[in-house]
Amino acid sequence: MDERNTENITLFPGMAGLTRDIIERLKAQGTELISVDIMVTQKCNFHCLYCYAEGGPRRTNQLTMAEAKNIVDESAGLGVKVINMQGGEPLVWSPPDWKGKEESAFFHLVGYARDLFAGQNLPLDMVSFTDVAMITKKKAKKLADMGIALCCKLDSMDTDIQDKLLDTPGGSKKMMQGFYNLLEVGYGREDMPRISTNTVVTKLNYDGVPDVFRWSRKNNFKPFVIPVHVHGTAKKNHSIMLCGKPSGGTLNSADIKDLFERLAAIDGSEFGIHWKAESPWVENKACSRHLAGVHVRADGIVVPCSEAPDHWALGDIRKDSFKDIVSSDKVKKFRNIYSELHENNKCSPENCPLSSEEKCYGCRTRAYDDSAFNDKGEYDAFKLDPEAFFEGDPACWRTGKK
Repeated sequence: MDERNTENITLFPGMAGLTRDIIERLKAQGTELISVDIMVTQKCNFHCLYCYAEGGPRRTNQLTMAEAKNIVDESAGLGVKVINMQGGEPLVWSPPDWKGKEESAFFHLVGYARDLFAGQNLPLDMVSFTDVAMITKKKAKKLADMGIALCCKLDSMDTDIQDKLLDTPGGSKKMMQGFYNLLEVGYGREDMPRISTNTVVTKLNYDGVPDVFRWSRKNNFKPFVIPVHVHGTAKKNHSIMLCGKPSGGTLNSADIKDLFERLAAIDGSEFGIHWKAESPWVENKACSRHLAGVHVRADGIVVPCSEAPDHWALGDIRKDSFKDIVSSDKVKKFRNIYSELHENNKCSPENCPLSSEEKCYGCRTRAYDDSAFNDKGEYDAFKLDPEAFFEGDPACWRTGKK
């Protein structure tokens, strides 16, 4: 079986980049669970100021190889089409029950998944997030040979700013070497697995995002730009993150609107890619993860997406089988309630044409995380409100009127 992407996907933005028409088609064919994120480890070679997973060199949460393989086994039986390897940094994963070479556990699991799905004549797209710095020439070739699509961290072309966001001196230089290694083996060519850049927008790198965007387009990398919300490590650095309240010194929706309009203008004038900035998503391709995906954290907890709060946890693979968790009534209930937004907020179908046309519901976790800010832009994590999950996306500049 051809190991290249069957849907020509890229990690752009949620659900591994699968657009809603593809998701609905696959669901109509009987697949309820299309995408599974496996966060194999919380450990990372960096400790970014905004990390959703609170990753870092000293983190110890990780899945065992047996646990990860079991998720793959049950995913095949559930009709999953996309497996997304995440961290931390997945290339540093070294589970206690792995006896192979150091830093090779990731490739072993990918190979296991490939062989299992191919043996059952099942299609499979393999994708992975990475900070790129661990990718040597040898690993770049192996990633390419195994047909792995990549979503690569890149926040700034300015070395000092990127290092500050990584909280790691010299990290930017290592990242760029990783990119050169990927380009050398052919990533960015049309016949290769798809590749994208993931740019997290903070006050530190805001002005330089267009430079990253241009660099990505020139190298045929799909640029994904995410207005960061105050989740994970970002809670400690909330003063440089997004805030949807009218006051405070953080980024706000007006800043995001200006940025996305500039990105749309760059695409139109420099690359012949025409789109109007109508929402805080590049090309208005909103996240659709909630429709048919789940995320398994390195502690075994299953959540609807990588940044969902514990309040929305769906189960624990160390207590129940993965199949039972994703087939439960709780998951079915979540699928249904995702679009049940408060009628008075800007993301509700009553107020937003994008929502009424099922093109965008905003980001639910951004809405939840924003509830810890008061009207003065002051942050208090103890004020997080689960009910805010149904509020408007703080990154969106739309007024809420059709």
